Amino acid sequence: MGAPTSYRVTARNLAVDSDNKIHDDDVAARLGFAGGLVPGVELFAYAAHPFAAAWGEEFLGAGRLQVRFRKPVYDGDDVDVVPAAEGDRWNVTLTVGRDEPRAVGTAEAHAAAAKLRQPYEPTPLPSRLHPTAGELPAGPLGSVTETADRARHDDYLDGISETHPLFRAGDLVHPGALLRMVNNVLMQNVDLGPWIHTGSDCRFLATARVPSTLRCHGVVTECFERNGNAYVRYDALVTSDDRPVAEVDHTAIYRLRDA
Repeated sequence: MGAPTSYRVTARNLAVDSDNKIHDDDVAARLGFAGGLVPGVELFAYAAHPFAAAWGEEFLGAGRLQVRFRKPVYDGDDVDVVPAAEGDRWNVTLTVGRDEPRAVGTAEAHAAAAKLRQPYEPTPLPSRLHPTAGELPAGPLGSVTETADRARHDDYLDGISETHPLFRAGDLVHPGALLRMVNNVLMQNVDLGPWIHTGSDCRFLATARVPSTLRCHGVVTECFERNGNAYVRYDALVTSDDRPVAEVDHTAIYRLRDA
C-alpha cells in the first residue's frame, strides 16, 4: 500500500435545496454564519479521498475513518486535505487557506473488527416524526432505503469532484454516499429545523457495489446539551443488498440554541 498524499478540492454545497435550512444562505446568515454550510457528509467524502486513493479496496472494505467538524466550510472554499502519519494510524486535517482546521480526524487501513452493538432490526418509518422540542427517545429509528445505480452515483461523484478510477471506472460506492444514508435516518425520523452534523466515526465492514440496494438502520444511544445546543448521538448500520458494509457512530446538533 502507498502512503496517502495531500489533496485539494473546491467545496460545493450540494444541499442548497435540502429541507435542512442550515445549508440555505439566508437562514444560515440569520444564525450567524457567513452563508449556507457545506454538509459534513461532503467534508467526510473529501477526507476519505487520500486514503481510498492510497489503500484502495482494502481501506473501503476493512478500514476506519473518524472525522470531527470544527468550523464551517462554505461553497467555493478551496479545501486542503492533509494526511500525516502517527504510528499505525494517520491523522487528517481539512483546512481552508491558513485558517484554523475546519475538520480533523484519523484513519486506519485495517481497523479492529467492529462489534455490532445493536440488533439493527429493520424498523418502519414513524407515521408521525419525532418532535425536536424535547429529548429524542433512546431506541431504534426508522430504516431508510435507497438504490445506488450508476447514473445517480456518477452524479454524486461529479458533485464532490471525485475522479479516482476506484469509483469512476470501478463499481465501488463512495464512502460519502454511505454516510449520506446515515444522515437520512435522522432526517426521515425527526421533525428537524436547521441542524448540524458534528462528527462521524465510520468502520468499513465490506465494500458496497454499484448497483445495489442500500439500507440504513439507526439506534439513538445518547442525547445531551452543550452550550445551549441539543445533541443526538446514534449508531447506524449501512447494508448493501443486505450485507453489512459500514457501522457508524454519528453525532449531530438536532436543535440549535438560536434557531
